[in-house]
Amino acid sequence: MAETNHNLPQRLADLKLKTSVLEVKEVDRDAMTKKTVKLINAYDDNVMKLTSGPIKMLDQGSLETMGDISETPVDFDSVMQDLSDCLLSAGDNNGHPMFLGFIPCGDGTYPATLGGFLPAAFTTYSVVHLESPAAVQMENRLIKWVADLFGYPAGHAGNISSGGSLATLTALAVARDSRELKASDFHRCVIYCSEFTHYAVQKGLRAVGMREAILKKTPVDQSYRMTAAALERQIKEDTEAGLLPFLAVATVGTTLTGSVDPVDDIADVCERHQLWLHVDAAYGGFFALCDEMKQLFVGVERSDSIVVNPHKGLFVPSGVGVLVVKDGKKLQQCCSFEQTTNVYKGMQFFSAEHLSPCELSFELSRSFRGAQMWLPLKVFGVGVFRAALEEKLLLARYFYGKLKETGEFELPLEPELSVVVFRATAPPGVDINNFNQQLLNDLVSDGKIFMTAATLNGQFYLRVCVLCFRTHIEHIDLCCSLIREKRAHLWK
Repeated sequence: MAETNHNLPQRLADLKLKTSVLEVKEVDRDAMTKKTVKLINAYDDNVMKLTSGPIKMLDQGSLETMGDISETPVDFDSVMQDLSDCLLSAGDNNGHPMFLGFIPCGDGTYPATLGGFLPAAFTTYSVVHLESPAAVQMENRLIKWVADLFGYPAGHAGNISSGGSLATLTALAVARDSRELKASDFHRCVIYCSEFTHYAVQKGLRAVGMREAILKKTPVDQSYRMTAAALERQIKEDTEAGLLPFLAVATVGTTLTGSVDPVDDIADVCERHQLWLHVDAAYGGFFALCDEMKQLFVGVERSDSIVVNPHKGLFVPSGVGVLVVKDGKKLQQCCSFEQTTNVYKGMQFFSAEHLSPCELSFELSRSFRGAQMWLPLKVFGVGVFRAALEEKLLLARYFYGKLKETGEFELPLEPELSVVVFRATAPPGVDINNFNQQLLNDLVSDGKIFMTAATLNGQFYLRVCVLCFRTHIEHIDLCCSLIREKRAHLWK
């Protein structure tokens, strides 16, 4: 032991010298930053110049160039070249103006991207108020801004999570605890949603221990919106059968069709039968900024919880979702410590005036996501986002009109938000589903556009969702041209 202690100073000095590279010198930091910015600018310049592609870049060879993790270091230039080759040369480019599949998200504006970088550089720990009061208060202000947008009263609380899935999971847990449900009740609990409700609800139920609960599909109308009358019938029947109706999910902007459930009517039913009403506005929520869309959000203020994703409607990088619960105490009771842990005893970590994210979320380690919302909202102002979302609404209607006037397509419903569902008419004797499946395959394999499919009433359709901030009328014109061109070629 004496010999070990004698050698310890030298051993520690050797380790300090070896690990000193972790503190990168200023001259090296500058060089790294310049090369990183050059790579970012090259990507942005490439995207901004793109109109006709390529949107799909599948170079499997580039994936194989990534070296394994090893004991020895690799110079920064080589690592950055690997990142450039592998990230920019393989896969779909979500920030491309012709990316019209799924719900486009993650195409962050530059200030939003900096909002992800700066907290990482500053090592901002936004979990408890004591350690970073400014970060906690900034996120709480953002949550209040979202709550005000949807008409929630004072007393609400929320958190900024990694996205709609975690936000939904948390809302389900709060609803479960609010109803004081026990595990022995779960098999009788009924959750009501439509067939177009996002699958995050089903995953969330499993995560909060309610796998045995009954997930019941409520019928929809011809516009694929949940019907309040059918919901009420189901609740009455289930109550008479000895079940426990406890939660309904209304969606403002379904992923598949962009339909908006009649939230106000559903809220009437939930109030009569004392159900928790959760609103999934992950995709459609920020369209509430547009004056002409206000009528679609009537009744949202009556819900018990709401989820909305800034990484969709506010054009921030993926990984930013907001949950707001009307009765903030219920969220706090669900997520906070039952008693102060030993780690926090003896210090004033928490603030009664400014609730900390760890009291309002299941996360104890989290990134400071609020900066990714704060920077672009402050730098651009809310008006720019309102204008951008209005443009996407108009582009969807424009696309719908362009296809309709050709007489070559079937369009089952007019767009409520920015999703358009359609299919091409097929030649006589040709199966229309197979024809449109081939049309989609041809469009996507061409690499100039990316869109996805929708199955409605057993029939195959194509769908376009306009939400990338870079998408403008020239891109929609090109989209129409490509679709008609591929259809004509396939017809022959």
